[in-house]
Amino acid sequence: MKTQEHVVAFVEPTLDGESALEFAQETINSGGRATVVVLVSRQTMTDVRAFAESEDLTVPDATAIYFDRLAETYSSRLGNEGASAVVTESAYSGRHLFDVATRANPTTIVMPQRLANRRSWRSFVGRSQVPVLITPPVAA
Repeated sequence: MKTQEHVVAFVEPTLDGESALEFAQETINSGGRATVVVLVSRQTMTDVRAFAESEDLTVPDATAIYFDRLAETYSSRLGNEGASAVVTESAYSGRHLFDVATRANPTTIVMPQRLANRRSWRSFVGRSQVPVLITPPVAA
């Protein structure tokens, strides 16, 4: 029995995550599955807090709304079928996020080069039991 390919792709929406997302799309197009882990920045979280204040929402409610919409956007962008998206703050350690990724039982983990070069991620990339594909920055 052939194992279905399952890619976990880390992306940061405002930076160079597009190459990881393209790989996830190719995996889905060839019959595999993809889980996109969307990392939002501190600046985004500051914007969410400002949104909460302007709309008279609690920060957890505003965060839930934003994260749900962002996850929906990425899932639908990949075609929904065979795709799922998880949104989290990028402030979490590389270890925590790598643990989350490997619990999804992927065949490959994909991430942008800039993310793999972070000190908190480097050692986990090197010790991963799952192949890690590091994508180059997208050309401007």
